[in-house]
Amino acid sequence: MLTVNQAKMTNTLPSKPRFKEKFVELSESLFEGHPKTDTFWEDYLILPVNRTCLADLIAKCSEETLLNQRSNLNALFLACMDKIESTPTTASETTRQHHAIIILTVLLNALFSKKRLSHFNIIFIMTGYDEADRLFPKLIRALQSLIQQPITRSIALELTLALSAGHDNVNQNGLNSYFMSNDISLTLFSVLKDEVDKKEARDVMMLVGMLSNYNKYEAKNPYLASFKQIKQMNVLMPILQLYTQCFSELQSRYIELYDDEETLTKTFTTYMSRWFSASTPAAPSEADTLQALSHLPSSSQAALLLPLFDLVHGNPYFIRYMMKTPDFLISLLSFTSYLFQNNRTERTQTYTRLMLTILIRLMEEPTVLSYLAQTEASVRLCRQRSPMLPLDKSTKPLICAALDNLLLMIRHNLRKKLDLATYKTALAVIHRIICFLNKNKIRLNYHWTELWPTLTSTLHFTAVRLSDLSTRDEFNAYLISLIRVFNMCVTHGESFLTDTGSYDSLYYEIIRSAPDFMTLANHVQQTRMRNPSTPSIPLDEFHNLKLICNHFKPALDEWQVSKNVKFPTPEQVMTIINEHYATLELKPMNKLDFYLPFNEIPGEMGFFRQVLRVVVSDYMGNSQ
Repeated sequence: MLTVNQAKMTNTLPSKPRFKEKFVELSESLFEGHPKTDTFWEDYLILPVNRTCLADLIAKCSEETLLNQRSNLNALFLACMDKIESTPTTASETTRQHHAIIILTVLLNALFSKKRLSHFNIIFIMTGYDEADRLFPKLIRALQSLIQQPITRSIALELTLALSAGHDNVNQNGLNSYFMSNDISLTLFSVLKDEVDKKEARDVMMLVGMLSNYNKYEAKNPYLASFKQIKQMNVLMPILQLYTQCFSELQSRYIELYDDEETLTKTFTTYMSRWFSASTPAAPSEADTLQALSHLPSSSQAALLLPLFDLVHGNPYFIRYMMKTPDFLISLLSFTSYLFQNNRTERTQTYTRLMLTILIRLMEEPTVLSYLAQTEASVRLCRQRSPMLPLDKSTKPLICAALDNLLLMIRHNLRKKLDLATYKTALAVIHRIICFLNKNKIRLNYHWTELWPTLTSTLHFTAVRLSDLSTRDEFNAYLISLIRVFNMCVTHGESFLTDTGSYDSLYYEIIRSAPDFMTLANHVQQTRMRNPSTPSIPLDEFHNLKLICNHFKPALDEWQVSKNVKFPTPEQVMTIINEHYATLELKPMNKLDFYLPFNEIPGEMGFFRQVLRVVVSDYMGNSQ
């Protein structure tokens, strides 16, 4: 045992100095402005980079302090530039070049994370205003060369992404103007011809996606032009393979949380094992699981939907090769069902609408629609939330899976703050598919009886919340899209429905929803009377739907009285529909299959600016 004096002596012994790695010591010296030796930069850049240390040093400084320390950070930038531009001939020089790239990446990310530093401030800190136009183009040209070299490609891409991303507001980052005047798009696409790893391929696609969306509505953008013109198979096929893999991995993240194809036996076995094993931890509740599902996909892969849109929207060669890659469309449709069914946050709402925009562009391509109608496959669709679609693992035309995705989106996203723009787009996609089926007289073996009640539920929701929804700018366009789908099915259903039962069930759902149709028709009429000069929904859109309700309702009422039946079954109602269908005379409706092709400008400009911020934030926050 220690005596009291020994204990006191032990407590007063000086503690060992805390070890501080050399990189940390020199970084602190740099930020404190201590004089540098002649070999300082050679010594500093040979050391392994402590990213956390460097980021923390900047994070601890106020914006004012960083501006005052401009000379130190400018010296660091110039030292790194010197190594990045060099052609190493020794292992030591190669190491210094790698470290210089990493240091600049950390430096840029840390500076851009300071919310009160504008890109002008960052340019001032790094190069000074006078030297910016000389140094940043030199940096971009050096990075262009480094991206072509496998040994430096990965870290060079990270630095290039950091330069372009900025605060996540790409359009406000003036550094991107240097990329516009120093186009490296062909270099980036050429990289995809090599056998690059997944991370590098994703970085290339995201970088081109960011740069192609930089102020694209205000000026010509060489990266967007390259996206539209690239046609080499050895570039486009790797892109398709990348997306196929991304969609499969994104889908698997949902399934890891909740395997929606668990068999009854597996479920029962799991339940019994938990019952008899006290050591087995409790499974998460269904509510917890569904809550976790709603926050997916929080990964860099989801951000790649933006460059995918640019390819689908503007590159016919991509469309051509896409139809030679069936796994791409299968994985896209499968992932989409999980995204649509678990859309519960502002982030997932953005991705849901973006995916619908991709779908609407695909469904405007006759060759794609023909391919989807002719190509059969078994597509795994999400069954994580009720009500579920019927489980059918047989092969069906891919166009059925496309319709299922739209049905799931409409069915699972009815909520108080209805996203009218997203619903309008979903309904517009359905309309385009039905127009194609009608034009080509394709009788699609599809569970139409699942679609009809989904549409009438949406109609009922709209009628119930009419006072709130009708005040919003997108309401008229949304309502026209909804009613137009009903009219297409009523007027042209005989050309694409496979059996009379599907037609009968459509009429049954319309008759059941008669009060909702009348409510919306009255609203349209009153709106036109109050504001005759304001464009509104044509009353003709409701004519045949009201006619159906008024034709069958008296016959149904008469039958109920004669049979003393208060609540007729669906089968009884459909029998009456069959008996009185011959006497129904619908008004011819022209141009029901007319639609204006999707146009990004001007209506979608605000949305795509928002998308750009979301995807950049997601990618830069999850790509490490």
